[in-house]
Amino acid sequence: MKVFIDTAPFIYLIEKNERYADKIKKYLTTLFINNNQIITSVITYSEFGVAPIREQKPELINEFEAFLHKTDISLIEIKKAHAFKASELRAKYLFLKGMDSLQIGTAIEENCDVFVSNDFKLKSIKEIDVLLLDKDL
Repeated sequence: MKVFIDTAPFIYLIEKNERYADKIKKYLTTLFINNNQIITSVITYSEFGVAPIREQKPELINEFEAFLHKTDISLIEIKKAHAFKASELRAKYLFLKGMDSLQIGTAIEENCDVFVSNDFKLKSIKEIDVLLLDKDL
């Protein structure tokens, strides 16, 4: 199985969110044990860095980078096909914002089976199975 992890689960994990950190850690562990392929995109990297930069906590970015490297999670660059799929999704789902559509478009174009997030509105997307931390994991 190929799994795309959205930004929020990484934030919860690295910042040790008391409600979600253990849940995402267990889920990722299961994925690794079962040799699933895990990817995310440079959008995740960009979104992850906002709060640590604003709050002057570069150690969180370093921890995130180390985690990606240690776990061999693929950080996908955005390509023209990803952007076009994002456009199609935004045309179909009017609630979608640009970054969300790029994330999901990338997951679809990279042939992911699952998109893991905690954004409830994304559950209505039909082109990929969206798993929510609060509801599905």
